[in-house]
Amino acid sequence: MTNDSHRNSVVNAAATTKIQHPQLTDLPLSTARRMYKGGIRPGEPIRTGMEAQKMLENIPPSQRAGVDGKSAASNVEQYLSDKHASHIKPHSKGGSNNPNNIKWENAKDNIARGAKTMTWQEKMRLDAQWHFDNLKGAAKAGFQAAPVGAAVGAMTALPFSLLTHALRVVRGEISAQEAATATLKDTVVGGAVGGATAFATTAVVAACPPIAIALTAAAPALAVIGTAGMINQFFKILEDHKQDVRIYYESLTQQELKHLQAIEDELIYEHKKNLEFLSQAEAINQEITNRAIAPGIEGAMQRLRDSVAIAQSLGITSADSKLLTDS
Repeated sequence: MTNDSHRNSVVNAAATTKIQHPQLTDLPLSTARRMYKGGIRPGEPIRTGMEAQKMLENIPPSQRAGVDGKSAASNVEQYLSDKHASHIKPHSKGGSNNPNNIKWENAKDNIARGAKTMTWQEKMRLDAQWHFDNLKGAAKAGFQAAPVGAAVGAMTALPFSLLTHALRVVRGEISAQEAATATLKDTVVGGAVGGATAFATTAVVAACPPIAIALTAAAPALAVIGTAGMINQFFKILEDHKQDVRIYYESLTQQELKHLQAIEDELIYEHKKNLEFLSQAEAINQEITNRAIAPGIEGAMQRLRDSVAIAQSLGITSADSKLLTDS
């Protein structure tokens, strides 16, 4: 799997991440009423809209996050199902109903404290519980988003891996079975990358509303970047295939040239051997032609002996000529 595939899987998985933190208007009436009246005694003025929104924001971000307003509101209701709006400084000691004096606390603990002021140990425990709940909710949101991210990552990697390895089969680099195995591996890796990206991205944006807002604003741009990246990867695969084919045929041309050069060298060698033989034959012919011719039988016998000697120097035997004897 190439870096392009990794990058496209990451971008597409991030672009499909959807996390929303609800506003008061997204909450059911009964839940919104708790933001306005939670912890307030009968007859006291209810909170303003801004104060009610702050009460909502006192809930850990990931515990009030969802893929849309409806699911986010449902998560808020679920989180508050066993909670009370607990005063740090109680009414009886001059504590106000301002959200800064309120913490969402387990109902049993709030009732058990009664009209006592919350100790610093209790505040630390609630703060620690707030952070723990935020991390727990972020992990839960991440795990819920991971399957979708894995599917996006796998679908992003599959077509390009299929194209890449199909072209490798066409070029003769791998077999069809090897291509299928490599494509499956790339698809699994793409799914893993997409799933990990969706988990990490969702967990972070669920736990941090400002990042969620930024990601929501950037989602259209990420979608464009992801599409552009996939188009670029498609043409890059084709260009790489073109270059590989060119290199392959250039290598074939070089092999053919080397083969032709070897044939030419062999022909030149044989031609030189033939020229050398002809030169030797011409010399022998001149020797035979220019030798002295003595008269009579003795001269004839001498010419015969000379001819036999010349024939033997050329490697000619009685098997080649009846005129030659073995002795």
